[in-house]
Amino acid sequence: MEQVIEVTTSNYSEKVNKEGKAALIFVGDVLAETGQSWCSDTVEAEPTIKNYAIPQLLQKGYKVFWCWAGDKETWKDPNNPARVSEWIQIKSIPTLLLVHDNKEALRLEEEQLFNENALKQFLEQ
Repeated sequence: MEQVIEVTTSNYSEKVNKEGKAALIFVGDVLAETGQSWCSDTVEAEPTIKNYAIPQLLQKGYKVFWCWAGDKETWKDPNNPARVSEWIQIKSIPTLLLVHDNKEALRLEEEQLFNENALKQFLEQ
């Protein structure tokens, strides 16, 4: 993921250039004990996101941001910056948010990110 910029929910709004095309991918943090996210939906969606969505988005000229949503306690906090942001208001993870010139263009959440064929239909719109 060398062309993907890693950010957190506490610093993404400073790092994301709100002009042009950006893809923000919100996922649960990785547990040191397992080497996988605490979020089972993130674990299920990650191969499709990494192997299909990210290459497609980069090819289409998106700047891609991998946004760590925090551990389970941090994510579930109702005051998590991604949840309360007027700009994006993330309600679930994983979430893929496409932004064009600071406006939401497409949002895919949870199981919408599990299947490459379904994801392909959304990204070709």
